Amino acid sequence: MATVNAPGKPATKKTPIASVITSTKPAQIRVARRSAAYWRVAIDNSPINVMGPQMVREFQEVIDALEADEHVRVVVFDSAVDDYFLNHSDFLAKLEDLTFMPAAPTGLPPWPDFLVRLTRASAVSIALIRGRATGNGSEITLACDMSFASRENAILSQWEVGVGMVAGGGPMARLPELIAGTARSRCS
Repeated sequence: MATVNAPGKPATKKTPIASVITSTKPAQIRVARRSAAYWRVAIDNSPINVMGPQMVREFQEVIDALEADEHVRVVVFDSAVDDYFLNHSDFLAKLEDLTFMPAAPTGLPPWPDFLVRLTRASAVSIALIRGRATGNGSEITLACDMSFASRENAILSQWEVGVGMVAGGGPMARLPELIAGTARSRCS
């Protein structure tokens, strides 16, 4: 379950964002509320930050909490795993654990729903990329308002292209907008 450090509480005290999911596995997404206006979201699924059903559910919890908190102005996504921002899907997970997830608030499956809602969120979203951002990692990077990549070890890729598949998180729609300069602006 995604966890959050609320301001004013000790850093060691973690409280769940929502109690919708009960899991004995450690959280793969950690949210630190550095202030009322600034959240830091750490992706932490060692050893290579692959995304499976648990992480998808935790991202849904994060976006639900982000939309519910009118005080958040900036949310920064980074990784707690060296050399990996967010990797592709976990190919060892049961496919039905993802495909049988109910439609999310936008009517889309949970992962594309998270990306659409992040793109529309009132808070400015920033991806800090130190390592591989492949597949899902590339998709979240494209959904953020800003991305900052390490010159030394950032690798962005959409592996589906290499095998003739269409990526499910919308990168083919978002990348041209970024290149053309028509992506959402926060100047108002």
